[in-house]
Amino acid sequence: MDLSPRHRVILKALVEEFVSDNRPVGSKTLSEKYEIGLSPATIRSSLAELEDMGFVVARHTSGGRVPTETGYRFYVDSLVTLFELTIKEKQRIQEEYLKMQFRLDQVLVATSKVLASLSQSASVVLGPEGSLDTLKHIELIHVNGGEVLMILVMRSGTVLNRNIFFDYHISQETLYQISRYMNDNVKGFDVHEIQNNLIPQMMMKKDGPEGFSVFAPYIARGMASDSLAGDNLYIDGLKHLYENFRDEEDRLENILHLFDEKDFLRNFFTQYVPMDGVYTIIGKDGDTKLGGVTIIATNYRMGEKRIGSMGIIGPQRMNYNKALPLLEFTSKLVSEMITKLSR
Repeated sequence: MDLSPRHRVILKALVEEFVSDNRPVGSKTLSEKYEIGLSPATIRSSLAELEDMGFVVARHTSGGRVPTETGYRFYVDSLVTLFELTIKEKQRIQEEYLKMQFRLDQVLVATSKVLASLSQSASVVLGPEGSLDTLKHIELIHVNGGEVLMILVMRSGTVLNRNIFFDYHISQETLYQISRYMNDNVKGFDVHEIQNNLIPQMMMKKDGPEGFSVFAPYIARGMASDSLAGDNLYIDGLKHLYENFRDEEDRLENILHLFDEKDFLRNFFTQYVPMDGVYTIIGKDGDTKLGGVTIIATNYRMGEKRIGSMGIIGPQRMNYNKALPLLEFTSKLVSEMITKLSR
């Protein structure tokens, strides 16, 4: 449903006043604080029409009106004016990353802190699946008889150990040669690519060390271990939810329960990993569990590869003007940093 220019101006002013003051908004307030160019009587009539159309609702018969989820949705899609982040805000974000040793997990922890602090909402950052982490170094070490220890050092800083078992003895010299051959051909690629593309291609070539074609399938299977997944969900800013919903105890309890359901959050944010752009999910247009909240989500990349997502979770009356550009700027910055880490 589209709105007339008059309805648009009034709805925009009402949403921004409610976001700012968190109190029902009346025609007198809009007339006095905003240069709408309409009389209080005309504004009053227009608010009644917006209520009939489902964009606003009166909490009490004698009070002002507040936006509905439909009203917020129209505001975000058609009316919001995005503010440019200030130089100080951009510096604050960048300084948070300069404190780190530039490991992937540290980047993602810092990202959750930055988003929560600057948005005054809760934040969620979904790290890449283990199979998308890129390999920095592989080492194969003979343990005993047919047992070999495979050490995978990942670009994220994670070190993974895998025990591989053979029915026959393999010399350490052979393992050195295979390790060197692997490092020359697969470092810098993610585990999924190594398993499914690079190792099969290397097995077809005839330039590998002796025994490589026999050993390679064991390497691929070792990389496929479930323990590559790890806990890849980073959450911050729950204290802001207490502040935002402290007068709505029932809703606060439901919202905080969301953060106990890690699988729900992980599945929810996973759907935004392949989707470019910044998405705003308002209340139940995302899921019935999300009544009363807004989630703003986007992805981040390693090079051209989409590997994770991040978002802000807060009240529907959040400051969209600042939250949307905050998420967009942070996503670009994180993508640049992770791309550099992967090289």
